[in-house]
Amino acid sequence: MIKDVSNEHFFEELYLEYEQKIYFLAYSIINNEQQAEDITQDVFEQLFEQLSTLKTYDSLTRKKYILRISKNRAIDYYRKNKVELNYKENLFPKNEEPVNNVEIYFDSLISEEQFNRVTANLKDSYLNVFMYRIYYGLSGKETAELMNIRVDTVKKQLERAKKKVKEILEGELKDG
Repeated sequence: MIKDVSNEHFFEELYLEYEQKIYFLAYSIINNEQQAEDITQDVFEQLFEQLSTLKTYDSLTRKKYILRISKNRAIDYYRKNKVELNYKENLFPKNEEPVNNVEIYFDSLISEEQFNRVTANLKDSYLNVFMYRIYYGLSGKETAELMNIRVDTVKKQLERAKKKVKEILEGELKDG
């Protein structure tokens, strides 16, 4: 909690002056009320942490700084939304409803027998990367940390694993 009364007063003034500006700036970028509110809160949390620095800025520099971090935070949300939207569009065709349980969805795509044949034909490193990235939905960075390898290695192994899985499944379709 703010101990210095002048800090409390200063932060309150910042809030009164910039809350609506930050919200409208964020909303104009992402066009989502809840996320604009989240961005506004995130920005004020950051401002609170940097209160002593903000007090040293003149009002114009402070305004530019606050609006710049607000814009950057909104752009981060926008990019995250775009990635999630692209992922969902690629994962679920427009006429299919998303399935909340990954296992159910995965099971509907491939039988256990097919899965066992596919995984038996993958090198362990490819299988681990494939499972962490695709099945468990971990990021490349998380997978790299978990496997104690570089992110570039994760990307390459995933690319190779996908290629191998595709070859195996296409071969089964031709044979079946």
